[in-house]
Amino acid sequence: MILDKIKERGEEMAPLEGHDRLQYLIDIARQVEPLDDSEKIDDNKIRGCASNLWVVGKVNEDGTMSYKHDADAWITKGTAKVLVDLLNGEHKNHIAQLTLESFEGLGIRNLLTMQRQVGFGSLVERMIEIAKIGKQNT
Repeated sequence: MILDKIKERGEEMAPLEGHDRLQYLIDIARQVEPLDDSEKIDDNKIRGCASNLWVVGKVNEDGTMSYKHDADAWITKGTAKVLVDLLNGEHKNHIAQLTLESFEGLGIRNLLTMQRQVGFGSLVERMIEIAKIGKQNT
């Protein structure tokens, strides 16, 4: 279940404090495959982010979701990777039922500046929206 995965990931990151947690986000950001420039379009851009962040999602044949993302700031890219890793492979109907509060267990938001918290919320909402759109289409 997604909420269990979120809680587990939050527990994994819990021992990391302050700078160590930010360094962790930067380290995992380095694993992100860049999006093609053709995907870095306005429709895929997350509003309210302190930096440029794009997310693309699609519904697989079995109803699970596949998301990709890219950003021009390491912390933003790493934060998005945590979400993408949690939601990739999950069924669109399950993702469509999530809310921003579903991700409280990660403990990421309290590390971020207010501007980045707004971006985090916008990213979560957009990923849920993509799943909902996919839900309507199938």
